[in-house]
Amino acid sequence: MEKSEKFVYADLTWPEIDEAAQRKKVILLPVGSTEQHGPHLPLDVDNLIATSICMESGRRAPDKILVAPTIPYGYNIHALDYPGTIHVSHQAYLEFCLSVCKSLAYHGFKRIVIVNGHGGNSGLLEFVGRRAILETDALVATFMWWNMLRVDPNFISSFRESVFPGGTGHACEVETSVYLHLAGDKAHMDRAKDYIAWYNRQGAKGFQWGDAFGGGPVTLMEWTSTFIEDGTFGQSTLATAEKGRRIFEEAVTRVVQFVEEFQNRPSRPRVDHHSAPPTSPLPDA
Repeated sequence: MEKSEKFVYADLTWPEIDEAAQRKKVILLPVGSTEQHGPHLPLDVDNLIATSICMESGRRAPDKILVAPTIPYGYNIHALDYPGTIHVSHQAYLEFCLSVCKSLAYHGFKRIVIVNGHGGNSGLLEFVGRRAILETDALVATFMWWNMLRVDPNFISSFRESVFPGGTGHACEVETSVYLHLAGDKAHMDRAKDYIAWYNRQGAKGFQWGDAFGGGPVTLMEWTSTFIEDGTFGQSTLATAEKGRRIFEEAVTRVVQFVEEFQNRPSRPRVDHHSAPPTSPLPDA
């Protein structure tokens, strides 16, 4: 019987890695966090969801995808008031993730997708992608996984029951639903509570309001314990495994579609518009 194609980066030998690069496989790099998710979910939420989406995407398109090992920690100093949360400083985190991407590019993988599971990582991972593009010949895309739910403008409204803004964000209707789908036996729904941050109680008005799927014109990130009580941001009690199944399916479908598009995205050449070539090196990125 013919063996199925491998899609897990760490399962390949070095000659197989070399072949995969020649075939222009796209790397999916899941990045998460080990952090509190309220009293009802374990610390592995971000890692489990990001990794599971990448792995299922790889299963569906093994000819196009390699799933790299998960980076399980993130930028999380703001949540250290809750026991269990692990934080990596911004400079160390940035350089670590960048080095991973540069290593992959060095081995010939020119399309890398960072699939993020933790909102606190977003700004740094965007910077990782930008620097990797400037400092290698690879293209590096990055997104928070639940942004894939926005591709179909009708999808979110098809499952969402929580209020907007504030009903989704952290250990909420969305994350809790997906966790119930993936590992419901580890959840403690009898402990789940809803919590709407104080600045969301006026609705989508004024300068600062926030939700997984939108926010006000001003971003202001304080210590987590100053705006939520038990670590839950949103309405976790509205979560169901069936919602989680649908959300997971939508996210995986869109990731595979993006990979198919990204794999063949052309690399456009730089154009230097100086009338005389610069005589100094570029400043540091």
